[in-house]
Amino acid sequence: MKKALSSFDVGAIVRELQTYIDWRVDKIYQPNNRHIVISIKSPGEGKAFLHFRVGEWLYVSKEGQDMPQHPSDFAMMLRKRVTNCRVAGIEQQGFDRIVVVRLEKDDVHQLVLELFGKGNAILVKDGMIVQPLTSRTWRHRDVKAKREFEFPPPVPDPSSMPLEDLLDILKGSESDVLRTLATKLNLGGTYSEEICERAHVDRERPAQDISKEEAMELMAAVNEIIEDIRSENRGYVVTKEGELVDAVPLRMAIYDGYEHREFEAFSECVRNYVESIPESVKTVDKKANQGELDRLKRKLAQQEEAALDLQREWKKAQAEGDAVFVSYGDIAHILLTAKDHLSQSKGLTDLPGFVSFDRKSAKLRIDVGEATYDLDVNGTVESNAQRYYEKSKKLKAKLEGVLPALEDTRAAIAEWDRERKAAIEQSTASDVKPTKRFWFERYRWFVSSEGAIVLGGKDARTNDMLVKKHLKTGDRYAHADIHGAPSVVVKMAEGVGEQTLAEACKFAVATSKAWNAKLGTGVGYWVLPEQVSKSPQSGEFLARGAFVIRGKRNYSDKAEIMLGLGEVEFEGERKIMCGPVEAVKARGKRYALIRPGAIDKNAFAKAAARAFHVPIEEVQRVLPPGNIDIVESFGVELRL
Repeated sequence: MKKALSSFDVGAIVRELQTYIDWRVDKIYQPNNRHIVISIKSPGEGKAFLHFRVGEWLYVSKEGQDMPQHPSDFAMMLRKRVTNCRVAGIEQQGFDRIVVVRLEKDDVHQLVLELFGKGNAILVKDGMIVQPLTSRTWRHRDVKAKREFEFPPPVPDPSSMPLEDLLDILKGSESDVLRTLATKLNLGGTYSEEICERAHVDRERPAQDISKEEAMELMAAVNEIIEDIRSENRGYVVTKEGELVDAVPLRMAIYDGYEHREFEAFSECVRNYVESIPESVKTVDKKANQGELDRLKRKLAQQEEAALDLQREWKKAQAEGDAVFVSYGDIAHILLTAKDHLSQSKGLTDLPGFVSFDRKSAKLRIDVGEATYDLDVNGTVESNAQRYYEKSKKLKAKLEGVLPALEDTRAAIAEWDRERKAAIEQSTASDVKPTKRFWFERYRWFVSSEGAIVLGGKDARTNDMLVKKHLKTGDRYAHADIHGAPSVVVKMAEGVGEQTLAEACKFAVATSKAWNAKLGTGVGYWVLPEQVSKSPQSGEFLARGAFVIRGKRNYSDKAEIMLGLGEVEFEGERKIMCGPVEAVKARGKRYALIRPGAIDKNAFAKAAARAFHVPIEEVQRVLPPGNIDIVESFGVELRL
């Protein structure tokens, strides 16, 4: 079963995508870590959806599908930069499985879609990488934000290759024709088999045995396939006994006798094929990925063992060279005696510490003290020490050659693990459904232990809006006795009293600058609506979001700066609420108590979102303005 598009397939898709030149980017979605969807539109033409399944597939659909309500970071980055851009060009990079989408508005961007290996999506501007979907490093290429963008080394293009170059590739191969075409020319197994079939060349023949005439037939078959793809402009899903086999842009000789389902466009054919792949096959693919990880781990273990052996041998040889000089007098005497014995045709067995002697190589193995040395009897002490040093030098160079490969393997394992975690998080995030949104969530908010809705401003703009739109006769206004605190409005109702007002004062203090300042305690106050004014005294200036309070202020007791984050019910709906500890305890059974601290706010939000099974954005919206410490939790496990 086909697992990804080939270079021929990419060319066929790119030709069809020319229809969408001058359309404009509408939105970008990322249903999961390996699937990016670009919505494009044109007046009078409607919308289309360009699907990029990373490293595997590229196709267009006219129908939309359910998308995540909260876009990923990568999708948000693309939205900010290329929304409403004109699609100015769509090209295949040479004969590679790379598609470059040129996007123009005020600036010019290239969105590079890589369909080889593990694949990637890379946004480029002025030759520099803005952001890749996945950061990667190779010896010849560094794919990271703010680095210069480079394409991978180009593969041969058989459509424009001189016959002599093809002959050189075939003659220089140690494999058969099929594998040579598939790997050296980047044609893939299926198309290489089709080329051999059309050229009437035995695919299992050694590539070196191919004659010039046969090479010409192979070249003609390549050009025939290219022409067929251009002229047919169709697609075929190939099946055998009901099982998916392939999706191709032309009728192929190797599939004679198979069932073919014809489509008016290859892109439509690919979409149908991808959406028809059974879940069982996807599960097998996941197991195959696990097999790749296991292979990398075995490779790493072998490389680490080899590196340790080389390091031991290198240091041993270095130490042996040093030891030769330490035993200079003894070894000089042994070499002199050995040369004298050999000149008189005597044996060397009577030498002190003798172990063995090889006349052919003139190597004498001998014990000196607690060490054993292999000495060249024709050399000097210096030349024998130098032999050990040369050996040490070679071993060190070999070790230095192994280390980059070892680091590459470690990086591949780390990348596999990152992608697996990202895929799990993306999958989990897409399964999480947001809770019902209420009108008051444009502000900070909580529901008091007595049932009152309490609202707080998030900034100067919402402070103004909150007081202007929601502070009514009968309500209460609360504030912290500290500069940089939000306006807080208590929507009073029957049964609401001093407890709610105390909670509102605590809320005002906790959501003020006191949190980031990591103050331990604070005091708030409340007043009536008629005491709150936007009119300053003559000659004074009142900043946006600030108000003048006239008359008596009702101060709360000094209280510890602490909030609760918990799961509560409001009007029959589950909500995540962050408010005074008393209010959260009164309304929820699962909650955590938090105070100013050292835990990164976003890291805490991610852990809380997992624990409460809500989108992370819901948690981020209600948290106080700074880092956090967890005091204790009840009924919920927060894994940071």
